[in-house]
Amino acid sequence: MTKRSLKRRLIRARIALNQTIQKILDVNRNRKRLSFTNDPIHREKALNEELRVLNKVAQQQAKLVEHYENVLARPDSRARTLP
Repeated sequence: MTKRSLKRRLIRARIALNQTIQKILDVNRNRKRLSFTNDPIHREKALNEELRVLNKVAQQQAKLVEHYENVLARPDSRARTLP
């Protein structure tokens, strides 16, 4: 894979990670306003599940970003392949 395509993948992975982090922050903001909703227990369960999934997605995206950064940092990055 060429260095240019790896850089593009890295940029896209960073963008996706930032968007996921923004969603996590939004869910946390919604959790603060939970006491004002009609059905706080049901809503809390839904927000907790969404937060759990978003955290796992963010963790995977962070690993991917780290992988791309490591591949690009190698001196012979073109000879390496992705996992």
